[in-house]
Amino acid sequence: MAGGKGKRLSMIKPLLTVCGVPILKLIVDSLSPHIEVWIATTNGHPVERFVRNYLGMENFLIFTRGLGYEIDVIQVVETLGFPLITVPADSPFLTWRDIEHLIEECRSSLCSLKDNKGFTGISFWRDHGYSKYFQDVSIDHEILNVNDWNAFLQANKNC
Repeated sequence: MAGGKGKRLSMIKPLLTVCGVPILKLIVDSLSPHIEVWIATTNGHPVERFVRNYLGMENFLIFTRGLGYEIDVIQVVETLGFPLITVPADSPFLTWRDIEHLIEECRSSLCSLKDNKGFTGISFWRDHGYSKYFQDVSIDHEILNVNDWNAFLQANKNC
C-alpha cells in the first residue's frame, strides 16, 4: 500500500530514502524473492511513476480510489483475492522472517502483525471470513514505522 495522502509525514513517504534507498524499494526487495508483490496506489500519485520507471513493475500496479487506508485495503483484497499480505509503505526494515512468522502463526481469516510497540498495519488475509474472524500475531521486536519526521531520522540512524 503506497501512495496515499501522507497527512502525518509526506505524500511521497514511500519514496523517501532510508539508508540511501527509497522505502518502497526496500520493502519490495525484502518481499519479492518470496512472493508476488503488487503496489497499490492512487491514480496519478508520484508513486505510480516511480513504480513504472524505477522499479519496472508497471504490470504489478493496482489503483485504489484513495478513500482512506482501510477502504483502499479492502478494495485491493477484493481485487487480488486470497491469500494476500498487505503492507503499508512505511516499514523500511521489514524482513521476510517477520512475514513468515505472521503466516505460520495465523489461525484465522485475517491476522494482523503486532510488534513490541503495537499494530504495524501488516496483515495476512486468508479468506472471506475476515469480517468475523481475526487474530493478532505478535513479534518481540519493533518494525520501525516511518510515520513522522522523528521516525524518519531514527530510521536513517539505524543504517
